[in-house]
Amino acid sequence: MKKAVLLPLLLLPCAALAVSPLVTDDADTVDFEHLQLNSGLQFSRTASAKLYDYSVNPVYGIASRGEFGATFGYDWRNGNGNDADGISDLILETKWRLIGTATNLFKLSARFDLKLPTASERLGLGNEPDADIYLIATRNWGNTYLDWNIGYTAVDAAHNNFGDDRWFLGQAVRQQLNDRWTLIGDAYVTFSQGSPGAPANFNFDGGVQLNLRENFLLSVLAGSAVGRDSSDLIGYFGFTWTF
Repeated sequence: MKKAVLLPLLLLPCAALAVSPLVTDDADTVDFEHLQLNSGLQFSRTASAKLYDYSVNPVYGIASRGEFGATFGYDWRNGNGNDADGISDLILETKWRLIGTATNLFKLSARFDLKLPTASERLGLGNEPDADIYLIATRNWGNTYLDWNIGYTAVDAAHNNFGDDRWFLGQAVRQQLNDRWTLIGDAYVTFSQGSPGAPANFNFDGGVQLNLRENFLLSVLAGSAVGRDSSDLIGYFGFTWTF
């Protein structure tokens, strides 16, 4: 869940700090019958192209331990005379907290994502449907929060070609400086399931969040990656708004 702080730590001492726009997720879920809206513009650059992605991610608390959300948006790609733009793929996700409550120091959750290929495959903006499953743990020590993720992606889930599937390992840290400013960062690696010699991609980024109001948070993030066809520069600017 990409969750903003709604109250100072003095009132809610163990509430998780916001994790959006980090790729490594936290184990918290959106509060029951509350809506959280994450939205922002991401820029990424490879050796051959630049990609801009504007995404909208509404997430609703459907139970005291569960949430349901969707991610959609618009993509622009520039590079090597192969420019294109169009709607992005639609991603549906649900997350359920297995261990811990909103105020526990340690929490464990499971998340399932389904990517539907709504983007244009002809323009190179989308491809086959994928299915992801993640196990997510969060632990905090005072104002410091650590998140751990392990995930598995069934690439082209409509076909049983397990050799194309990928694993995900991620670690995030969030350090609240005061009731307005928070430092965030994560590092994660993805690697192939069925090809021992296939290259892995290692990504890392860091940024800062500003709590403008009780329910409105701004995020700025920058990072890079190492690996074949990976981005050498990544940037993000966006917001989290809770209702």
